[in-house]
Amino acid sequence: MAWSAGALTYVIAIFNRGSLGVAGPMAADRLGIDATALSTFSAVQLGVFAATQIPVGLFVDRYGPRKLLTTSLAVMAAGQMLVAGGVNFPMVLVGRALLGCGDAMVMISVLRLITAWFPAPRTPVLAQVTVVVGTAGGLAAAPPLSTALRAFGWEPVFFSIALVTACMIAVVWLVVRDAPPDSPLFGAHDAGDSTLRTGLVEAWRQPTTQLGLWLMFTVHFPVQVFVLLWGYPFLTQAQGLSETTASYVTAVPLVVTMVLGPVFGVISGRRPHWRIPIVLGIVSTTTLAWGTVLLWPGGQAPFFILFLLATVLGLGNPAAVFGLDIARSGSPPHRVGAASGIANIGGYTAALLAMMLIGVTLDHTHAPAAGPSPADFRTALATQLLVQLLGGGLLLQSARWTRNRSSNGPSDDLRGHEVSGRGPNRVVLNRKRGRSGATQ
Repeated sequence: MAWSAGALTYVIAIFNRGSLGVAGPMAADRLGIDATALSTFSAVQLGVFAATQIPVGLFVDRYGPRKLLTTSLAVMAAGQMLVAGGVNFPMVLVGRALLGCGDAMVMISVLRLITAWFPAPRTPVLAQVTVVVGTAGGLAAAPPLSTALRAFGWEPVFFSIALVTACMIAVVWLVVRDAPPDSPLFGAHDAGDSTLRTGLVEAWRQPTTQLGLWLMFTVHFPVQVFVLLWGYPFLTQAQGLSETTASYVTAVPLVVTMVLGPVFGVISGRRPHWRIPIVLGIVSTTTLAWGTVLLWPGGQAPFFILFLLATVLGLGNPAAVFGLDIARSGSPPHRVGAASGIANIGGYTAALLAMMLIGVTLDHTHAPAAGPSPADFRTALATQLLVQLLGGGLLLQSARWTRNRSSNGPSDDLRGHEVSGRGPNRVVLNRKRGRSGATQ
């Protein structure tokens, strides 16, 4: 029951996160803003999300997921209220910032629940199932939300979303418990003589935490850029798709996530040494797919090529969870939140950089008196490949460093644990005292 309520909260968080994707053009008309300002909404939301991941991870370790989940719902409801009633840019911007802050608390809290309530071998699969369940919120934020906005308008739809989010607070508070009564983690959090700074330093010193960070930086941002902001305008304004068709294409990555998420979870649990090669293959395929679309003769790619692009981008969601699995694998249970928070920063920081880079480029390439042309969109969307090249280099460097440290024996941070596995996939099996610390 605790995991079910947490997963439902994640559905609501993903819906709130993606609610601007199909509403972008309506927001631009309502507020009278340009592409750079529009990208600022998602940039601020993701920036707040990324900036709060580390403190959220530390707070989850210290205060427990139940308190963090209820707080997240309250903050998201307040943010969506501001978006619903916002008639100017600053008001809606504050609302989106609050949405990012509330959203930041959810996934890490659910991962902590999974670690507490389920045996270690099942955690990678359950983490992927959580992503799959949450993807339903992303699907609802695409074609259904687009239809609702056209039918009922901005304020009724977004006020309704805020109300549903607020109602979920009571459900979480009544249902969620931080750990089973017979668990060593029941009623015990990372408090005592440990400080938040100590928790952060200890989590960061784990090589697996840093490897998870750069993995997520590299593989997770392209799908976010496409689904959360720039995919819909690109498809409608540069590729000539109708609004309805474009909303369905932007939902394709979410369907891919739902179908393949459990498969990636099984791979992560049973074949951890496959993670890095799979991620590098997905990154290469993503670059090839974008290159094909952006360089297509005539500027407008056939529908099946756009569909293929959306499908390839969808692989980035389940692959990104590998980063969380790797980060948790080197952490004892009372550091899972901090390690997950650090790793989770990667994908959202990269998405923030790419979104802003696209928005600024788009504004500087098109004529002031006219809207962006297909060529302007192609130039702007191509800039995200720079972020992917940066991430790929950092990922390879981190993997090599982690492998070298592992081959030299357990680090000081892992002493007091029994360690199994090689390279970046070493697994903390158990501590000398307490329950298993394995999360793979």
